[in-house]
Amino acid sequence: MDYPLSSETFRSRDGLFTGRVPQGWVFSSEDTLAPALAAWLVRDDFSAALALEEIHLDQLSSRRVDKEGLILLAQMSLMFQQGSSAAEFTVSPKEFKIRGREFCGYEIGAGGEQKRIVVFVSGGKFYECKAVPLKGSWSGEDLIRLFSAQQVLLSSLIF
Repeated sequence: MDYPLSSETFRSRDGLFTGRVPQGWVFSSEDTLAPALAAWLVRDDFSAALALEEIHLDQLSSRRVDKEGLILLAQMSLMFQQGSSAAEFTVSPKEFKIRGREFCGYEIGAGGEQKRIVVFVSGGKFYECKAVPLKGSWSGEDLIRLFSAQQVLLSSLIF
């Protein structure tokens, strides 16, 4: 499913990447951004969010990810999810490339809510991009559209 981008751009809080805002989405400005987030986009009806956040790893874990790859980073990301004891992969981590950049995405579901998380590396830092429904009832088609917005956002990133 193709999802259109708007002409509006955003920059991550740490300045390591920029991107374009998907059509029908709003970028939350830095003064309203939660401190842990690198970037936060919300659908204009406030029904979903795309959150980009740095994953903080110790030196040993960082070296292992550098050596073993993004699947390991995705597995670590899952462990950091809220209520991680209940969090399980509903779609196992899969590596993919967009414009020559490497990503690894997976899906988890908890309490009937499905979200997709994509991990990547930029400027020597590790990040995850979460596509999360915030309110309302979500059909499979709605989730595909949300995940398409996430995918087009990732395709627009410039590191």
